Amino acid sequence: MGGSRVALVVANDEYADPGLRSLAAPAQDAAALAEVLTDPSIGGFEVRVLHNESAQEIRFAVEDFFADRAPEDLLLLHFSCHGLKNAAGELFLAVADTLPTRLASTAVAADFVNRQMADSRAQRIALFLDCCYGGAFPRGMVVRASGEAQVRDAFAGQEQVGGGRGRVIVTASSAMEYAFEGGQLTADASTPAPSVFTSAVVDGLTTGEADKDGDGWVGLTELVGYVTDRVHRVTPNQNPQMWTFGSQGELLIARSRIRRITPAPLAPELSEAMESPLPAARFGVVDYLRERLDDADLAQAYAAWQALHRMVDDDSRKVSEAATEAIARGVPRVAPAELDLELADGVAVGELRVEGPPIARIAVASSEVRWVRVEQEGATVRVTAAPTAPTDRLASVIVEGPTGQCTVPVRLTMPDTESEPPPPPPEPELPAKPTPIPKPPEPEQAQPTPTVGQSPQPKPRPQPEPSPQPRSTTQPAGVLRPVVAGRRPTASGPPASTVPWWLIAVLVVGSLFLVLVNWPGSTDSRKLWYDPDTTGWYVHRSPGDPLFLASIAALLASLGARWWGRVALGVVAGCAVSALTAGVIVLGGGITAFDTGAWVATAATAAVLIVVLLVGLRPGNWPWWPVPRVPSALVVAGGIVLLVALLVKDSDGHSLLTVTGLFLLDPLVTVALGWSALAAVETRAWLTAAVVTYVALGVIGAVPTWTQGGSAPVFLIYLAGEALVATGVLIHVRRPPSHP
Repeated sequence: MGGSRVALVVANDEYADPGLRSLAAPAQDAAALAEVLTDPSIGGFEVRVLHNESAQEIRFAVEDFFADRAPEDLLLLHFSCHGLKNAAGELFLAVADTLPTRLASTAVAADFVNRQMADSRAQRIALFLDCCYGGAFPRGMVVRASGEAQVRDAFAGQEQVGGGRGRVIVTASSAMEYAFEGGQLTADASTPAPSVFTSAVVDGLTTGEADKDGDGWVGLTELVGYVTDRVHRVTPNQNPQMWTFGSQGELLIARSRIRRITPAPLAPELSEAMESPLPAARFGVVDYLRERLDDADLAQAYAAWQALHRMVDDDSRKVSEAATEAIARGVPRVAPAELDLELADGVAVGELRVEGPPIARIAVASSEVRWVRVEQEGATVRVTAAPTAPTDRLASVIVEGPTGQCTVPVRLTMPDTESEPPPPPPEPELPAKPTPIPKPPEPEQAQPTPTVGQSPQPKPRPQPEPSPQPRSTTQPAGVLRPVVAGRRPTASGPPASTVPWWLIAVLVVGSLFLVLVNWPGSTDSRKLWYDPDTTGWYVHRSPGDPLFLASIAALLASLGARWWGRVALGVVAGCAVSALTAGVIVLGGGITAFDTGAWVATAATAAVLIVVLLVGLRPGNWPWWPVPRVPSALVVAGGIVLLVALLVKDSDGHSLLTVTGLFLLDPLVTVALGWSALAAVETRAWLTAAVVTYVALGVIGAVPTWTQGGSAPVFLIYLAGEALVATGVLIHVRRPPSHP
């Protein structure tokens, strides 16, 4: 949406005239409305609040608010105050210094606001009037009839506004009625408090429930419909109204926190296979649905998630466990699983990342306490804590999506009590388990489109007998298995891989080619690299050289990728990066030992494998920041130590950099891989495996400096550098916390 988004919130709850009774809610409602409108993840407005200001100050602010605007700007003006009318039936908005007997000079006339709106160049304007109209006149003034101060008449001038400009006026009730007799306000003139209306507006925007069509935006028409329903629940006699003047299309007020997904229909062949009497056929369906759960097409992914729920109660234990494991992958995961923040100047800031397949990463984060603010951009959640009381130490961020939710505990540490542990969290507020959505409905029955956090109960199916010896389970940090209705979660190994067969086939062929190209042959028949001109150093190809071992490791990991999943792909990635780095160093340094063709084929094949891995894994967002301090310091220190190893000279005054300066690539690639693994969220598992593999191959490649070159210090320094990098990466891999 182009243009600026600007809001002016006017609230009056204290009045100088004793005939205007004080209102309880405007101040709090104004603050809540300003907060939700300012939130960049919801309203994104630039907001100004006027509280208990004089009529002159408010008139100036209103005129300034509408002046000098661009046509594409969206303006929102909100009044929360008493509404009055004079003897002629003209509408006035009461402010702090309003005198009911001098409305023209001490109140804000609706006609004044009308003229400012008409003169503004902004093409999108919304006016909210949350006015309490009863009890406005002082005792002794008698109103003979309960006449209406008609809002449409007061702002009728907006109908003549042309140029494609649209104005929308929303009021808390349909008309302003008075029923005074003998100087007393009669019982039928009681009016609901203004907080009912404004609170409904705030709730509709904050929760996103006002987004009726699920398009990700809350339109003004949707908001008024939601507010009307909410108000009727509290005060059935109050009817919020909306008038539009020249408005074309919907005014989009805020982004929605709800993402509704309509599942795509399953293919008839797939539905038939789900009911096949053959367990092997049904297991194949689960395997297919597990792959579809990773689909970027959310409708297809949600349909797969629903279908997997139907397979949980399958008579075959193998099918049931596979379906349960696949469903667990669809639940949103959050890293870190717990957020510890340290206050600085009364504010603490942290960041969370939503992990999982695409359908899990659309989950929306929210906070249940007002002193914790959540801003979300895609899968990145920024958490800002600004406690208002000394007891504000514990909170939680709830991440909820179509496939379930996860609760992240937030703990604050005061600077002056950093050594003291925070008090134990109350169990109801700090659950650690992500709660999956209940099972979706059976496809045979027509059901309404499911929404976030809601899903009808399925038709019961026969339960299989429980296994007397369930397998143990290992879960990533922050992830616990969902509890499926009517069944305890099964304990089994890591979730089955979703590595597609085509990717495995390409990796196997490429790795096998690397094995053939780098086959060492008979003893000392081929050199791995040779520097005849400067140092005379060389290394023979052998079954233990790093290039051949990398080829073998890549082949084995490719063959096991279907069972070991992304860890196996990380091993292949580490081997491919090692082979490509070695190829660039040897080819660029001119030390190919008369085996240039083999090195060109090796480097090209390794590059192809890396590209295929990136295409198959679809890592998407690849962050480089933030990284944890201690692990990142270890990785950088390891890179520096590796650089020192390259500079150490032998008795002849030669070092590895004497052979070719391209050896500098090795520590640079090592640090880059380690750093990316520390910053990664979605790709952490396979990047960690890639780093460990690359480091291990680097240590193997340094062995000849000791065995053939007789330089033990170089090998030991190299070993220390690689160990620092591996330690920094591995200590960042966190285990899930234990909770009762």
